[in-house]
Order: sequence, then structure tokens, then C-alpha cells
Amino acid sequence: MTKPSEIHQPTPVGEVILERLETMSLSMAEIERRSGLSKNTIANAIYGPRTPQRKTIEILAETLELPVEALTRPRRVSEVRFETFSEWLFRVDNPSLWIALGGTILTAVLGWLSLGTGSVSPAIHTVHFLVILALVTRLPRAIDRRGIYAEPSRRLRFALAAAADLRRYWGLAWTSWLFLYLGLAAAALLAVLPTAQAPVSPEARWLVIGLNLTQNAGTVMLFLAYEVVSRPTLEDDFSRRQLLPLEAWLCFALLLTTFESASLLAGLGWSVQQWFGWIGGFAQGTALALLVGRLDSRYIDSSPPVIACLYVYACIQGAWPVLQWNEQLMLALTFLALVLKCLLFLFFAWLFESRVVFFFLERLRKIDEGAREERRRFLSEFGSSTG
Repeated sequence: MTKPSEIHQPTPVGEVILERLETMSLSMAEIERRSGLSKNTIANAIYGPRTPQRKTIEILAETLELPVEALTRPRRVSEVRFETFSEWLFRVDNPSLWIALGGTILTAVLGWLSLGTGSVSPAIHTVHFLVILALVTRLPRAIDRRGIYAEPSRRLRFALAAAADLRRYWGLAWTSWLFLYLGLAAAALLAVLPTAQAPVSPEARWLVIGLNLTQNAGTVMLFLAYEVVSRPTLEDDFSRRQLLPLEAWLCFALLLTTFESASLLAGLGWSVQQWFGWIGGFAQGTALALLVGRLDSRYIDSSPPVIACLYVYACIQGAWPVLQWNEQLMLALTFLALVLKCLLFLFFAWLFESRVVFFFLERLRKIDEGAREERRRFLSEFGSSTG
């Protein structure tokens, strides 16, 4: 007997039902058992040709944990407008883009004017701080679950909770950068920034200690953000699963800051300060690279040039604490770092605004739940076929 799916394509209502069945990992037999509807009634609701009765729609909506409106006023998947990152980026009404463009253009002009001086002017650090301050006001807002589902599936609830964690860690990382560049701008205005000839003057030691602490705090937040997008961080009861506990990252940051601060207060030489600079810089560069690597996913459909640029930013960030002692390199790298930092911000803003982040985290949970069993089954079958 020919199945309905071999004759008809799903109706708009059917597409919503099939998508929801996949999200909830339910079979047709299971939905038949839960709803009490017959197989033919469910098949007709999905493939037609008759319009399902209102009572059928209500039963299916309740069973699938959907608002009734999702089935009474459905849209075909092909009708849902998906905005790619490049389309979103170059929208005229994108305030974050104008903030980034204005800041980078002004930084380029100030850098050009500073070429003859061989140093980074305080105005450049101030512009960098103001750009970050303006972007921080554009950070993703708290997740509004209205309009997603009145009663989301279990995996979607996990995705929403994970996205909230990602938003928090991402916001704290940018807040740390905000205070970092506030300190750099203040140090530049007071003319107490360290130089290669006099790495840290006595009056600037406490300022540098504060900047190092802020830098390391940002590194911790980036590592935590990486954990959220690399593996499920929530247990089945929604408690947090910390494979690399928060306490471990905090201990790393505090120990690094403590030893670095001790070396500064003891007046140790340039070589010791340089080693600590490399360690702190590479830690943050590694965290950025790990985070960017997870975003290079088919579930996000990231643009290869964008991901490549973000990797370049991770490389710059890794060497930044040491390269900043070279004034000539600083002029070029300050501009490039601001451009790439803005690109990173814009990419994350698109992830949240387009809700792609929810899809990515929901699929991450789904893959994690079945990957080990599928791998075991595959290797077992592969071994038996080749043995």
C-alpha cells in the first residue's frame, strides 16, 4: 500500500508537525499513542488532502506542546526568512555596524597622525574604549522565550538555558575589555604607560597589576563561553556540569596575576615581565581560538573568510601583551585589533538576533546524547566487517 508521504508533500501544518516531531524526538507511533488520534487522522493533518478539524488541531497542539496558533496560522519552512550574517551585517539600520565603522575610521586617522611620533596617542586608546563602551550597550538582551514556544521541548529548554549562560559569559568578557581599555586610556593620558626602555615605573605598578587582573578575568570568561558551545554544560536536572570547573579557571587567573604582581612589586627585570606577558596573552588567544573554532559549524553556516579573520584576531590577542611594548607595531595592530574585535562582536550579535544560537545549542545537545552510542555501534560494525 502506498504511503501518504509518497503521494503528497507536507502541508504548511504538516511541516510544523514534522519539525516539532524531530525536535522532540518523537515517532509517529508515539504521537499516535499520546494524542489518542488514529494514524489516518494524523497522516491527513500532515499530508492532507482534507483540512483537519479544529478539535484535531487542538489535540495535536497540546500533544506537541505548541500554541494552537502555530497550527492554525502556519507558515511553510520555505517562507521563513533566514538572514545570513552578511545580509544582517550590511543592513542600513544596524547600529552596531555604524559604531564599528565610525570607531575604526577615527582610529585609522589618529594612527596616521601618530606615525611621526612613534607612539600610540592617548586619543587612540580613548577611541578604543569608547567603541567598546558603545558596543557593550548593544550586547544581546536577556532571552525572551515568548514567541518561541509556550511550553518548549526538553532539549530546547536546555538550549535556552545554555544560551543564557553564553550570553552572560560573553557580556562579562566584553565588560573586562571595557575596563581594560579604560585603564589603558587613563594610563596614556597620564603618560605612565610602560615602555621597552622602562618596562614598569614605580608609580605605574599598581595600574599594570589592575590591567593584568582585568585581562585574566576576560580570559576566564572566554574559556567558560567556549565550554558552553563545545559540550552540554547542563545535567539532566538542569544543574551545571562543569567539566573544567569555574574554580579552576579562577585559580589560574588569580595565580597568574599574583605571580605577575609579585614580580612587578619586586622590581624584577624586563625578561620576567615579558614571560608573564606571553603566558597571559597566549591564554586569552587560546581561549579565543577555541571559541572561534566551535563557531565554524555547519549548524551555524559560518563564512570561511569571517572565521579566518577571527582566527587572525586570536593570534594578535595572543601576542598582544608583548607586542604592545613596540610602538611601531602598536599603531598597526591597535587598528587591526579594533576592526577584528568589532567583527567578533557583530558575529555574536547576529547569532543571538537571528536565533541561530538556539538551533546550534539544541543540535549540540542532540548530537551529544547519541554520538557515543552511534560511534560504538559504527566501530563494532566496522570491526566485524573488516575482521
